[in-house]
Amino acid sequence: MRRVVVTGLGAVSPLGIGVEDFWLSLLGGRRAVGRSRRLAAMEFPVDCAAEIPEEALQRHASRLPRKQLKLYSRVALFAMIASAIAAEDAGLQNGAINPASYGVFLGTFFTTFPFSSFLEWMRESESEEEANVFEYRKANAHCMSSINPMDFSLKTMPNLTAGHIAIAHNAQGFCRVIADGCTGGLQAVGQAFLAVREGRLDIALCGGAEAPLEEFVFVNFCTMDFLARGVEPPESACRPFDAERKGAVLGEGAAMLILEEYEHAVKRGATIHGEVLGCGAAAGAVSPEGEPGEVSVADRIALAMKGALGAGDAAEVDLIMANGDSTRRDDLAETLAIRAVFGPRAEQIPISATKSMHGHLISASGPLELIACLKAIEDGLVPPTMNLINPDPRCDLDYVPNLARRVPNLRTGMVNAVGFFGESASLLAGKVRDD
Repeated sequence: MRRVVVTGLGAVSPLGIGVEDFWLSLLGGRRAVGRSRRLAAMEFPVDCAAEIPEEALQRHASRLPRKQLKLYSRVALFAMIASAIAAEDAGLQNGAINPASYGVFLGTFFTTFPFSSFLEWMRESESEEEANVFEYRKANAHCMSSINPMDFSLKTMPNLTAGHIAIAHNAQGFCRVIADGCTGGLQAVGQAFLAVREGRLDIALCGGAEAPLEEFVFVNFCTMDFLARGVEPPESACRPFDAERKGAVLGEGAAMLILEEYEHAVKRGATIHGEVLGCGAAAGAVSPEGEPGEVSVADRIALAMKGALGAGDAAEVDLIMANGDSTRRDDLAETLAIRAVFGPRAEQIPISATKSMHGHLISASGPLELIACLKAIEDGLVPPTMNLINPDPRCDLDYVPNLARRVPNLRTGMVNAVGFFGESASLLAGKVRDD
């Protein structure tokens, strides 16, 4: 069986652009969550989020072809910058690899279109005879005469973001999008891992990107019982595993990784950040504990974790990067799943929930937390779970509250992702094993 290693890391996050800025912010417990002036001005019922400053994005846009920038949606911009950083880190910027053995796997779920364009479309489509009545004939006429179909397609089709990445990096192998909500990015990394391990590719650029703070997407989240509301101060709104947690806080960004066959990486002298050891996934469920005879969310998370472990030994896992989204259902379900998989040893494993600092990036969360996992193993430092002041007595494991912790001899970590309907994904990674 071929071995798969990580040779490139790229992060675009509310805590910083570039892996080092992101990592140092995590270790320092910096919280990017706060009140959004833009969302507040639009009078959404929720205005707490973790945003990426525009000036930070613009500083890194120079990595991309200037003439192409107008074609990118916000999701694509995040993904392209993160991909460029990962490729540079892996030493691939000169393209010295076989393009046919180079693939792209991207997790992304939500598409966006400029809100101003939508408002204009609605105004032009209103009936002249009756106020607030939408006329499809007028709408179609307006679209045909004023909307550039290429512009619309390039900014709203999720597979186009993966296409932009593949074109920019001359990746002529598989180009796939995993549109599975909060688990999509981690599943994309898992699919890339399998493709390289099975010999279908030698190298893959993989991860997730999401822009859930765009108006069309955010308004949908406001209708769900998912986001934290009315928490003061706003930077404490995301409280994984805390008894007073009230829901998730959305963030935005992208995280991309280069996965590579081990001998291929060694031959070209690449720096190796770690080794991917396994992946697992499970379909959705309903409740954290489940009714009699019903499969629970906890069961699904446990199934994904066992899939990632494969034939490996659970005793080797010495770090868990939790989904930890600060919802009442998922935090409890994840705690139950960890206990089910690891038994009494679950209490000895440090568990970190970094969404408390960077928010929930939906498809990008899993890959971003995988980067944090690899850095934690490399440095022997586990980032904290912030805002954990009053622990939920049912969430009774070691969540590394509020301060980073030095843990020497870390070797293997697990990353979890859980979706809106209980769909789950896990990935196992660690230090490169000796031959």
